[in-house]
Amino acid sequence: MSHRRRSRHRLELEDLPADVAAALEAAVAGKDVALTRAGDPIGTLGFRSSTLEGTVLAEPALPREQNALPEGVTVVATAMELTDSVRRRLSDELGESYLVLDLQEAPPSSDVLLTPPISPQLVGALRRQFPRARLLITEIEDEELGVHYTGPVSRMLEAGASGYLPPRPITELATAVHSYLTTSNRPALERAEADLDQLESDQGRRRLD
Repeated sequence: MSHRRRSRHRLELEDLPADVAAALEAAVAGKDVALTRAGDPIGTLGFRSSTLEGTVLAEPALPREQNALPEGVTVVATAMELTDSVRRRLSDELGESYLVLDLQEAPPSSDVLLTPPISPQLVGALRRQFPRARLLITEIEDEELGVHYTGPVSRMLEAGASGYLPPRPITELATAVHSYLTTSNRPALERAEADLDQLESDQGRRRLD
């Protein structure tokens, strides 16, 4: 017996009214778009990309010679769109021994790469572009500087989830869940990490004994 694929609705953004197209573009960009009927909220519009998340970038053309970089500094490349003032602020907060550069300006020898949540394929492309860098997935929520880069975990927490526990074996997961249910209102992630640190410390002491 043959099975027909269910037909999908199709929208061409260029054919839609400007305000509707703008709302859909915002959803594509990862922003929450509230849906209402007769003024009453009925849900939030979501978007699932049919292509890889992000953009695979070609090898950057450096505006400066690599040997012109100050000796002994830790070069941090940022894969999110940040203004010069935001990058300077981040560099100031890190300290004098750090230099924060945009992805397009950073040399392949960069030490650290900061990126928002992206697809595994794009992670692989960035690893090839910056083979020495420690790649850190980070979310940013800074009202003062107007910077917002969040991922699926943050969106689930905002939707009502109580906390997030990173992938762990069952024994460690049970410890983290028990701690979350029985201790104070520390964030679940911090609590889980603290519990795991204590667990590893206890295991180390038992091995020494």
